[in-house]
Amino acid sequence: MSFTLTQRERLVVAAVYIGLLWAIYTWIAHSVPSAAAHGIFWFYSGALMIVLGRYVVEPYFTKPADAVVNAMALLVSLTALSPDDRHTLLGYGAFHYYAVVVLAISVFAIATKDVKQARVAAVARMSYLVVELIGSATVIFSLLYLSSSYSFFAQTGAIATFVSALALWICITFFDVVGKAVREIHRIFHAMKLHDNEELGEAIGCDNPLLYNVQVDHRKYKGDDPQYGDLLAIETKAHIGSVGMVVNRKQLLGKSWLSVYILTDVDGEVLRLDLRSKTLVADPRALSTTTNTAYPLSLDNGFLPAARTAIGNNPLYSDRGSFVGYIIKDSNINTIHFIILKDGNPSTRQISEGQIVKTTIYGEETLYQVINGNTREEHLEGFDFHGYTVGVARKLGKYNQGTHELETRKWMPRIYAPLFFGFSGTVNPGRTKEIARSAIGRLPDTDLEIRLSDVNSIVTHNTAILGILGIGKSCLAFELIGKVVATGVKVLCIDITNQYNLPAALPAYLGAAGISLDLPDAVKTTLKASKESKTSIIEGNPQASGNALEYSRAIADDLTQFLDSADKVKIYNPDLHPVSKGVAFKGTTLDDLTVAEKTRVIAERLFVHARSRGESIDAKYLLVLEEAHSLVPEWNSVSSDGDKNATNGTAKVILQGRKFGLGSLVVTQRTANVSKSILNQCNTIFAMRVFDDTGKGFLENYIGRDYADTLPTLEERHAIAIGKGLRLKQPVIIQLNDRSNVIAAAETEPADRQEE
Repeated sequence: MSFTLTQRERLVVAAVYIGLLWAIYTWIAHSVPSAAAHGIFWFYSGALMIVLGRYVVEPYFTKPADAVVNAMALLVSLTALSPDDRHTLLGYGAFHYYAVVVLAISVFAIATKDVKQARVAAVARMSYLVVELIGSATVIFSLLYLSSSYSFFAQTGAIATFVSALALWICITFFDVVGKAVREIHRIFHAMKLHDNEELGEAIGCDNPLLYNVQVDHRKYKGDDPQYGDLLAIETKAHIGSVGMVVNRKQLLGKSWLSVYILTDVDGEVLRLDLRSKTLVADPRALSTTTNTAYPLSLDNGFLPAARTAIGNNPLYSDRGSFVGYIIKDSNINTIHFIILKDGNPSTRQISEGQIVKTTIYGEETLYQVINGNTREEHLEGFDFHGYTVGVARKLGKYNQGTHELETRKWMPRIYAPLFFGFSGTVNPGRTKEIARSAIGRLPDTDLEIRLSDVNSIVTHNTAILGILGIGKSCLAFELIGKVVATGVKVLCIDITNQYNLPAALPAYLGAAGISLDLPDAVKTTLKASKESKTSIIEGNPQASGNALEYSRAIADDLTQFLDSADKVKIYNPDLHPVSKGVAFKGTTLDDLTVAEKTRVIAERLFVHARSRGESIDAKYLLVLEEAHSLVPEWNSVSSDGDKNATNGTAKVILQGRKFGLGSLVVTQRTANVSKSILNQCNTIFAMRVFDDTGKGFLENYIGRDYADTLPTLEERHAIAIGKGLRLKQPVIIQLNDRSNVIAAAETEPADRQEE
């Protein structure tokens, strides 16, 4: 059957067919008296057995035991025939053999069903399938029915009788006309009942006061399977039902459970409906007071305007495409835990770390950011289990479109409150270009921009960009440098990678005109000649040996020239500076200055210049340390005491430089190997993807353990940002601007544009 009938419906269909058989037999007895005696045979042995087998004994499948009964019934029917009828019946001998074969295979299948031996078990399974195919009442007695009809009616000239018998067999076997008619009558009967839909199932329990499990009774309910977003009514007393929405589906063996979220009004009261008049009613009774029968609902079917409006405007129903789940226990003021109910959700969006979700606190929309998730499993019944996911999100607050800030929202949402995606997930490309002009990035998959609070704080309170290789650290550094120089701050970059001066690097963000590259060639030539001419330590004065003092004066002169010029950025590569020094304990041997020691010289010369200009509350100079793990290494990562002393000297410059308008931008892929004396002075942090435990441990002090746990899985061009230089009061995962948008913004904005 192409559709499923209930047991009661099958009995009705069988009764109707038996009535038709009796009517046809009566007609045969009156119209073809000579065939009446033979008609008794095909009636009882053929058609009746087909009907009983199809609708009573074997409605779904045939067991070997059923096949044994069918084969024995066929043998008994054949034995009861008279000698003349045996001769007349077409295939009489073949039916005997057929019945014996079915009987033998069925007995074998029954006898070997529990055998564990592999070969025997395989043959047993095959025999079971064969029995199901050839041993059913429909097959066996259809063969007998057709043979009897042809033998006793067609061959005796009763063609009309044969055609009638054949038509009845076709109706039963192929089209089931009566079954379909009974099913449609049943539908019409239910449509005339007080409820406009048939019974779906029954509420059998609840996960919380607003989320109920409805077990679908597939034996009774023959309608379309409810989908995510469909409405249901759970009857709490006669004709009164609480309105809910399907939010999830759980599959059990032979059953299915629907998770139904009960809709409420603005005061938190459950929406209850008179199932007869389709009007909202006030009913103080809670769920589970009576049968808890569930019925499907449709807003297009008979609802009065007030009820349709109240349900249609319910936030859960109207925003069902963005529904994520509901808040559960263990949530607190800062963090919520929520169960994700996404199965069947038509939305193609996926939950991931950094995702913005929203709920309400005292009726005010509040944004949260997903930072973690855990899988769990629940026992349903029997051996059925259901897996689900619990998400974790940190509170961000409410975004103020006027000030472009996240405002604090006090307290926490109520338990079981619904949670939604914060935004559509798609942003107009034109909008992302606008954001690149005014902000450092945006909340992921939104157009809510994250702006710098002021450039002074980025510089004077120091900034760090931390993350592994190849995830956009330098691009972010270039963007920050661009925003800094726009306010008139002079930027000094120490870059040993030779990447900053490439056409696609810093010049693409600022233009090449305002960038000065390294020491002049003539100065480097002089330093090289000086280094080569001084090959030994001056006795008693190793510090004056080598050309380190000449290098310090050259840096001082070059910095003075740069700082007094119209250039905005100076790029040094200490690796290209030929400098040597004397080492007392090495006798007459000279050593090259390391990059850490050269960095100290550059930083101290810049500090001397800044101090000479007097104290300032405004940012004036930014020292950029690219590959900071090489320029200012941690004490346990240095190869000599010289590097340790050099790092301490650079750290002292950064510590004291603030009151003279001097600050730093630290860029590194190895957080563990950078001097913590310097990193600890960085108030603003952009933490990108990090894997090492030391780096994560250090960042926990700034962003907390929950955000630190997301560092290994951050996407490219994403960072966890926090600090005085940003308009943020707590750590936030931000989606950084696309490089192309930043460059395009730099090309269209005036060079002296001030940060908004």
